[in-house]
Amino acid sequence: MTDLASAFPTGPLKLAKTGIVPGIFSYLGGLLLLGIAGFIAVWQAPGIYNDIIISQNPVVVYDSSVEDGHCTTRRFIFTDCAAHVTYSVKGKTFERDIELMFVDFGTKDYEVEVVRSADKPQIVGLSPGLDMLWNRIIVGAAFVLGSGALGAALFFKGARADRVRGLARKALPLTPVPVTVVGMSNVVGAKAVTYALPRPGKKRGTNLTSRMSRKQEPFWLNGEGRALAAIHAGSKLPILLDAELTRLDLTDEERNRIKAARDGVEA
Repeated sequence: MTDLASAFPTGPLKLAKTGIVPGIFSYLGGLLLLGIAGFIAVWQAPGIYNDIIISQNPVVVYDSSVEDGHCTTRRFIFTDCAAHVTYSVKGKTFERDIELMFVDFGTKDYEVEVVRSADKPQIVGLSPGLDMLWNRIIVGAAFVLGSGALGAALFFKGARADRVRGLARKALPLTPVPVTVVGMSNVVGAKAVTYALPRPGKKRGTNLTSRMSRKQEPFWLNGEGRALAAIHAGSKLPILLDAELTRLDLTDEERNRIKAARDGVEA
């Protein structure tokens, strides 16, 4: 790599292409995941809060009327229950729609009772919701926090991609680095090359993806799966270079010098 680095231009360079997907796609994915997190929170949080109140002083409502009551287990794990409940307390009638979800392995029948708060009779729930209260809190929190964290990670990924694409339009010093290509696959109208920057004491760093045309190949180096990439000054992300070095704003003489240095290393 020493000879190759010495053949690399030392002056500022622009990149014609980066192969990095624009951040908008990550932003959209992040918004979707944050939307899912918000939906689950709005769907489950009120019921969980009500059942916490009920659990402090529960009363079984024996004379209640239950319509459209059902519990459905999906994929042998997720169980959701729903019912429309009508009941009376001291001559006052209440109607409530109840929905809840919890994780329970296997399929079985549930004995369901209508349970209300003795202190606040307008708050009512179903007995499986109380039995699985901690289950619902943990599962709901896991879904909300997990989806939220993934959504935030996609926003960070999109911002990072846009920053690298923005740097590519500027003439800045570039440092050539070897990367490890860990996979290639065909995608719609292109080829996706997954690669990573080796790190001291580790096999490789975070996987990155570069889009190339179907006919393009990475600028292969000697060694198993090694290719040439370049890092902009002020950035930590390597940009994968193509075999003909068309991604770099180079003269033909500079391209030939880099290729000759590479071939000399391999010889």
